[in-house]
Amino acid sequence: MFGIDFGSFIIILIVAIIFLGPDKLPDMIIQIVKFIKSFKSTVQEAKDTIQKEIDIHDLKNTALSYKEKVEELTKDINNPVNMYNNKEVSDVFSDISKDFKDIEENIKKEIDSPITQQSAMPTMKEEVK
Repeated sequence: MFGIDFGSFIIILIVAIIFLGPDKLPDMIIQIVKFIKSFKSTVQEAKDTIQKEIDIHDLKNTALSYKEKVEELTKDINNPVNMYNNKEVSDVFSDISKDFKDIEENIKKEIDSPITQQSAMPTMKEEVK
């Protein structure tokens, strides 16, 4: 305790008994224990407050980095030139363009292919079945 060995502790106790007397010594020990407890609680509160401030600072830095990313993406969206330079966006547009070309080709094939009346319209016999 406090870096004091047992012999030193006994000497301090004897000096305290002589100086304070046996009547005041128990009250003084109680006051010292209360002081140590309040000191420990104050130190713990200070540690907790400092840790909360550190956590708030970290959260603030994280929020700022997210804000910067959102602002950058917003700039890309608001500026079409930058948006087309974005690889992900250009990939999506190229995929959509390919899909539209495929659909257009399929429609042309359907239009160009001869439609027979038999294949296009069911006959009365087929409906009855």
